[in-house]
Amino acid sequence: MELEKISVIIPLYNEEENISHLAEEVFLVLDQIPNDYEVILVNDGSADLTWNSIEKICQRYNKFSGIDLGGNFGQSIALRSGFENSTGDIIVFMDGDLQHNPAYIPKFLAKLNEGYDMVGGSKESRPEGFIQSKLSSIAHYLIFKITNAKMQYYAATFRVYRRFLLENTNILKDTHRFLAAILATKGVRQTEIPISIRSRHAGKSNYKMTKLFSVIIDLVFLKFAVSYMNKPFRLFGFFGLLIFLTGLIPVIYFIFGSLFLSFNLSADYLSEFLFSIFFILIGILMISFGIVAEIGIHNYYSGKEISPYSIRKKTPKP
Repeated sequence: MELEKISVIIPLYNEEENISHLAEEVFLVLDQIPNDYEVILVNDGSADLTWNSIEKICQRYNKFSGIDLGGNFGQSIALRSGFENSTGDIIVFMDGDLQHNPAYIPKFLAKLNEGYDMVGGSKESRPEGFIQSKLSSIAHYLIFKITNAKMQYYAATFRVYRRFLLENTNILKDTHRFLAAILATKGVRQTEIPISIRSRHAGKSNYKMTKLFSVIIDLVFLKFAVSYMNKPFRLFGFFGLLIFLTGLIPVIYFIFGSLFLSFNLSADYLSEFLFSIFFILIGILMISFGIVAEIGIHNYYSGKEISPYSIRKKTPKP
């Protein structure tokens, strides 16, 4: 049986001090496995000499290639651009700051050969502070409650996928944090192995506490993506109808009372009547938004997709 080709995709942002060391580690690991492979280094709008380093590395290692994005699009989009320009049957995502040890890749592949479609690393140890660790634990608990996907570490970038899992998955900004959880809700065969996250070799971490707010917003999106992505009208239509009826019932009551029960609507119930009208309008607005969202989802799946990134330059393919 022909061995499957492996594509290792590594997004890089201001990693000129780490990239050469990382490339050497990746090469030494992959050169020992029998599979054909390619390594795609994606420069995500770095302000330093990361792209120059990538070009030199691609000249040194003939199975390495580089993509220079036309701006800083974020890690998710960088991973997506690498995937869409890859040719492997097995896709490996990993960070470019040397915190992910390439030596785990053969272990991931061994698990994949046992019949799994997705294999990730669950952190056995990680160089992080107490507060960051607690916030991470809270985020993981919330992701579990939202998705009901049983995983030890949801946000790990270091993960191996069979290609078919990603081909019909829309990877947008920051969705790499929840990609595995979303896939796990579809019942894919997945497992994890314990890994140690190393300290950065050089440079500064791009993680900031302000990203916590982005994660909270993304968790709201995750709930929508898991429960209502294919049928948004069920969400907006339900709440819209509920709000509409909350306003409609008292309006009918006030109008009936004004016509048959001698209610003085303008003198005694004007504020309540106007408030009920407001509820009716909000309900109609939400129902209309649900219809528009439903049309948008239909157009998204049936129309031509527009790429969320631009590529300035590529190195020659191996």
